[in-house]
Amino acid sequence: MNLQLFYNFDPTDPSRYHRRTVDAEYFEWLAGILEGTGMTLLFRANVAGRCYYRSQLMSPFDHATVNHRNPDAAIFNRVADMMDACDPLAEAVGAARRHGVPIWIWWNWNEWHNVRPEWIDLNDREWYDMPRRYWCSRDGSRFYCGVPDFGHDQVVQRLVGLAQETLDYGVDGIYLSTRSHSWWPCFPSPGWDDRMEPFGFNDSVVKTYFERHGVDIRYDDYDEDEWLRIKGEQFSNLIARTGAAAHAGGKRFILGVEPDRTNLMVGFANGRSMVADNVRLYKDWERWAAEGSIDGLCAEESCPAELSIEGAEIDTFRETLPGDFPLYTWIDTARWINRDGGPFSLVNWDPHTPEDVVRQIEWGRDAGAAGVFVHTLYHFTAADSDGESIGGYGVLPRTEYLEAIRQANF
Repeated sequence: MNLQLFYNFDPTDPSRYHRRTVDAEYFEWLAGILEGTGMTLLFRANVAGRCYYRSQLMSPFDHATVNHRNPDAAIFNRVADMMDACDPLAEAVGAARRHGVPIWIWWNWNEWHNVRPEWIDLNDREWYDMPRRYWCSRDGSRFYCGVPDFGHDQVVQRLVGLAQETLDYGVDGIYLSTRSHSWWPCFPSPGWDDRMEPFGFNDSVVKTYFERHGVDIRYDDYDEDEWLRIKGEQFSNLIARTGAAAHAGGKRFILGVEPDRTNLMVGFANGRSMVADNVRLYKDWERWAAEGSIDGLCAEESCPAELSIEGAEIDTFRETLPGDFPLYTWIDTARWINRDGGPFSLVNWDPHTPEDVVRQIEWGRDAGAAGVFVHTLYHFTAADSDGESIGGYGVLPRTEYLEAIRQANF
């Protein structure tokens, strides 16, 4: 079987740096440059609780999210302009079909809130108004506005509903990622990390633990491993529901997690590990595979500060999963370096060479991966900067990268 390559695509970056409106014509161009590369277009559905398609269940990335008092933040209005101009997912699916490019949907369900003062205010409005649908602290006074209560019936219904409405666009599969831009419990206010504490003491968890052990974990001593396993069961039930929705339509479902038993969210490099330590559950990947909930498992990792050929290791999964179960790895084709470009700015990135990107993919193949999720490549291949140099990337698009992958013929 050929190596499956995913071209991870987040519309925020291209829509800010593409010097024309991102609309139907843009997606025709994007699908055209991917044609013949063998890559699957992986279309990101949401960022920090805002969506990139015409959803009935979630608010879109709109102009209200942009801080209009900061002239430098105006570049984010181009994302909202894209949403005004078209339904990006519909246009992407149509263009992909015309060019023979497979297309999957990419969801991030641990990412519902990201506020950058003076720049953008992204959050999921529905759960923002109902914070108990997020994980809460033991005394119920704080909420982690990035992790939903996986045991709450309405939360599960909404998440599965979001998956279903994107599957209904006619994509070929769904990828659920546990990477996140929700790097702090709520607002990044001064002192937000002075009192970090475990999250996940919601009524659904408290009730299940009490029914099994007669202990109210809000007040009494409890077994931490059992608490993590109950939260993990709730997550596994959601994965089963999501997989069933995909499989009912003949679609595949791949889940991406850090190859660690309890770290729930991926993306806490650069000194935020204390947050990761407090948003944990037991990840039962043996169950996901045995029950047929997922069709593959991807090892995810944080964006690197240094360029590296190696991606995320799959060996941890291989230890306990059947030898023929499809495992995938995640590679980053660029590194993040702070140049004060502002939030999510491409000015803050430097890329690998085209030859090294090919070497990265070869590394994944040689590691025995069924496929490779190629992250950040879209940064410098999916926008036309009209002659303007963008940070370490230079003038976009850098089409030599896609040509190198096309010639490698994975």
